[in-house]
Amino acid sequence: MNAAVRAVGAVVVAWGLSPAALADEPVRPAGRVTRIGAVAYSPAAVTIFQGMTRYLSGGGLPADYVLYSNYDSLVAALARGEIDIAWNTPLAHAKFHVQNQCASQTLVMRDVDVGVQSLLVARAESKIAATGDLAGKKLVLGSSQAAEATVLPLHYLKQAGVDFSRVQIVSLDAEVDSQGNPCASPQHVLQALVSGRGEAGIITTELWNRVKDEPAARQLQVVWTSPPFSHCVFTAAATFDKDRAQRFTRLMQDMDPSASATRDVMRLEGTKKWLAGSPDGFKDLIEAITSK
Repeated sequence: MNAAVRAVGAVVVAWGLSPAALADEPVRPAGRVTRIGAVAYSPAAVTIFQGMTRYLSGGGLPADYVLYSNYDSLVAALARGEIDIAWNTPLAHAKFHVQNQCASQTLVMRDVDVGVQSLLVARAESKIAATGDLAGKKLVLGSSQAAEATVLPLHYLKQAGVDFSRVQIVSLDAEVDSQGNPCASPQHVLQALVSGRGEAGIITTELWNRVKDEPAARQLQVVWTSPPFSHCVFTAAATFDKDRAQRFTRLMQDMDPSASATRDVMRLEGTKKWLAGSPDGFKDLIEAITSK
């Protein structure tokens, strides 16, 4: 039994689904099938990729999907040719690109994946007014596997002259809550700051824009904003058929958030528009992981 089958089986068991619950899955299309891989990051993944592959197949690009348990398995499957396209985090995309002679295709992204930025926020009483003031202070970081939470901010701050040998890192990466869920998101970083576990922390602009007017956030101030970068992306190998890549990109761009066939796909992915991807937004991340 390969990793993909085990992952799907785990999804079925973990979410209490029976084979009958998946009986409405569409008949697999005839012809050359484009295989799309993704991580089973939530129960919604089944709904998303069933709807997406049904839409693509109906648009003349026969497609199927495979769910994996983690991004290392997903990237390995893409490298082996078990899947044609992977729905990747930025770090997974960058790692695949580097591992494959710095060659890949950056196909499609959500509108929210373009121009993402990270923020250094600090407690108002911390006397951190600039990045140079981090010396001797505690900096709270989230997931070590998140480009926006750790990898890129540290890369950019080092370029700005921050000496991390003089900064005490408080990593939430290995922490879990009472239910065993990881405590490494920007929201957890914010909670750690508010509770006084550190003087500064890295969060995203998206989170800050949601919470900046709340009472708890008023004790915080933005000290630094990162350059913009790209986030999640559909990745293909450099050798993937260019015609199929173009058809996939065109169909995804044409997806309608108001159409019944694709409404749930776009709502659950948090996007109003799919955009053609560009490798430019990943250059800094690739530099960060290759310069270590």
